[in-house]
Amino acid sequence: MRLARNCLRVANAAELEAFYCSVFGMQRFASCGAPAFGYDPAQCLLEFGEGDFAPYAASSKDLYWKIGITLKNLDVAVSCLRERGWQVSDPRQFHDIGYLCHLRDPAGFVIELLQQSFEGDAVPVGDGHPIGGQATLAHVTLRVSDIAAARQFCASQLGMRLMSIQRVRDVGFTLYFFGWSDEALPNPELDAVENREWLWSRPYTLLELQHLESGDQINAPDEGAAGFAGIGIDHGAGDLRYVSSAEFQPM
Repeated sequence: MRLARNCLRVANAAELEAFYCSVFGMQRFASCGAPAFGYDPAQCLLEFGEGDFAPYAASSKDLYWKIGITLKNLDVAVSCLRERGWQVSDPRQFHDIGYLCHLRDPAGFVIELLQQSFEGDAVPVGDGHPIGGQATLAHVTLRVSDIAAARQFCASQLGMRLMSIQRVRDVGFTLYFFGWSDEALPNPELDAVENREWLWSRPYTLLELQHLESGDQINAPDEGAAGFAGIGIDHGAGDLRYVSSAEFQPM
């Protein structure tokens, strides 16, 4: 099993196709549903369901937060984006999590760019697209307030394995990373810092949960507006099953 789709409701799929394919070096792949874009059909793809939706307006209390794209060399990617006129936050080493920055796509969806190694340890990118040639669509990130319910849902309903716990107490949240891989962790302790660069280098997509320790209510997606619609899980042999955004609401 693997995380195969991040499904987003959008008002203008063509605008996003141009952005993700040209600027981020993704490709369009054949899909039985809406158009799907990504770096490798064996990884997660972005699926855009187009309709007459109200514009997307992100909030820090929404269920959906972002996608995460991991890179061999973050500074190269940032330079490329800025040369093309895109506003990107300054890259920084965020605690012992990773070297990262953020931007928004033309519809307002957040993208996190995360180097596969910590600051100062980038590797050469090589030939090809300066972003697409070094990128993995590595994370789909949701926010939760009830982490016990969230862990139970991911384990029992989705059959996922918890692979990392990353506490960031000074800003009031903890990150939990789930996947289906049976790879052994470098350190079996889930909160071990030495696992993190290894985790950012995985060639598959993880579900990331940001647990808001304040316990604040999480906003459900407005089905009349552009936004998060759910995820698609490949159960093998092309058996793609969808989990709607509503199914995450108890968390």
